[in-house]
Amino acid sequence: MQRLRQFFELPQALRNWFWNAILFPFLLTRGIWIFIAYFATNNFQPNPSYVRYVKQGYFLTRIFPIDIFARWDSKWYFSILKSGYQPSPDLRTVYSNLAFFPLYPYLVKSVGWLGLQLPDGFYIFLGVILSNLLFLASAALLYRMIVISLGFDGESAQRASILLMLFPVSFFFSAFYPESLFLFLTVLGFTFALEENWAWTGICAGLVMLTKPTGVVPVIALAWLYMEKKQWKLQNIRFSVLWFLLPPVMLLLHFYDLYLVSGHPLAFLDTMQAWGGIQPATYWNPFQNLAGPGLDVFKIDLVVTLLFLAGSVYILWKWPVKAYGVYSLLMVLLALSEGLLVSISRYLLVLFPIFIMFGDKLKRGKWFDLTAASFLALQVIYFAGWVNYYWIA
Repeated sequence: MQRLRQFFELPQALRNWFWNAILFPFLLTRGIWIFIAYFATNNFQPNPSYVRYVKQGYFLTRIFPIDIFARWDSKWYFSILKSGYQPSPDLRTVYSNLAFFPLYPYLVKSVGWLGLQLPDGFYIFLGVILSNLLFLASAALLYRMIVISLGFDGESAQRASILLMLFPVSFFFSAFYPESLFLFLTVLGFTFALEENWAWTGICAGLVMLTKPTGVVPVIALAWLYMEKKQWKLQNIRFSVLWFLLPPVMLLLHFYDLYLVSGHPLAFLDTMQAWGGIQPATYWNPFQNLAGPGLDVFKIDLVVTLLFLAGSVYILWKWPVKAYGVYSLLMVLLALSEGLLVSISRYLLVLFPIFIMFGDKLKRGKWFDLTAASFLALQVIYFAGWVNYYWIA
């Protein structure tokens, strides 16, 4: 405990940082979401394609304040928790939970491995609590990184934290989704890498590889940071580089497990075809989703994506530690490569270097206030739609 306190020890002027920059905005935003959920339910038109859930009165659990944080992909992660991996009759054309990675549902299920018989609602509750705790830990680590490792001031760190919490789809950090786990392992991996603790960096990289398919991006960025620390000189490389074998080994073990379940050597890749493959043509026409009348989520997301893309290029160009820019740029390009834009804002949500850049560049004043207000307004609209079974991200 003493070492943990020392780890987060900050200058006297920043002693109230956790309340001001993290806990207060965290509690405020979550309170707003719950209010929105109660108000939006039965007061707004739910998605007519999913009236069955409206008639049922819930998605995964009857506990309303918990169920509002469980939608869409939550059921696939929950199915892994309850029944393990279940291949569909045709992996390439029929959806199955083999497309989802195991670390988050296995962590939630860990209590059940004690042999306890627990109701489904308990696991949803446990998953939501886990997501929130991991996000708080991520925000604390990120604040420390901004001030201690990157040398920005406390106000920049606070602005970055607030914008992260106000981002339109930040409610995924509190949902039955692995976004908080992904962010936590990525920020923790960067923290260890900056201190050249390569054993723990490799462990974080291996675990994030089992969190989401996009885990390959932080692994690449952390390996890049390793080479930056070694000044890109082969003679400086030590046996510590072997820790970066953990991610591919853990990924291969996961793929082998899917093979045992399905009998398909490339089960994951086969399954991804059912969920939508890579669309390289999107690179040549990135504005195609702006066509058509009206304003929708996908048009807004594309504008935000282009902004994040420009920010990623700026970080790669200007920041002395290029691994941050590599992480951001690769994540944006990977998101664009899908060509669907249906989940792109969730890719952007975990791009913590972009929020650090915003926190630094948007000084207190009209530009920060305008950005924060715009994020919050979209967040309110998005969460109301999410609660009413509209696809948001």
